[in-house]
Amino acid sequence: MSKNTTYKGYSKLAEKIAKNTHFTCEEVDALLTLHDPSGASPRMDGNRFRDIMHGIFGMTDEGLMEAMYQVFDMDQDGTIGPEEFVVGMSVFLRGSLDEKIDYCFSVYDHNSDGLVSRDEMFHHLKSAVVNLPPGEELDEVVKDMVDLVCRKLDIDHDGRVSFNDYATAVHSEPLLLEVFGPVLPDIQEREQFLNTFLDKYGLRSQQL
Repeated sequence: MSKNTTYKGYSKLAEKIAKNTHFTCEEVDALLTLHDPSGASPRMDGNRFRDIMHGIFGMTDEGLMEAMYQVFDMDQDGTIGPEEFVVGMSVFLRGSLDEKIDYCFSVYDHNSDGLVSRDEMFHHLKSAVVNLPPGEELDEVVKDMVDLVCRKLDIDHDGRVSFNDYATAVHSEPLLLEVFGPVLPDIQEREQFLNTFLDKYGLRSQQL
């Protein structure tokens, strides 16, 4: 994990959180400002979370953003606290493959039963169909997509995708990480944010 040794203007909260993330203390302070720009709303609601994910990272799938919100809300109290936000963003922006596997699976496993069922696959993949082939029924196209994904991911052939199924498949073929829909930023959006967020939200910006 990353630890800042030169920047001395960070808060005690930033110092505490940084120890459990891939961010420096200065970067944590900037993310805390993004989480609560006014300093008056220590708990982030779903609307604010969607504004960030859509406005900064270009995400548009409402269902997946809601599932992401549930994963960021680690204590399941209905809001995202400052530490939850920064720890979630650590994986979202700089996570290792194993961290991203755990995060993505948690988003796709909407009912948190440790499995991505065919119904959950159908729900996620249905929103991915943009251009329906002429003469094709949407539900039939999505069922075919579910069958294809199951052949890739369902290692034990039980009709569902367990965490072990998913992790094994993604380690073998990393492009399967977001097979059920985008829940991580694309490379361009991620790099743009990482290259500019200290200037936009960090303590140095407040000194200009």
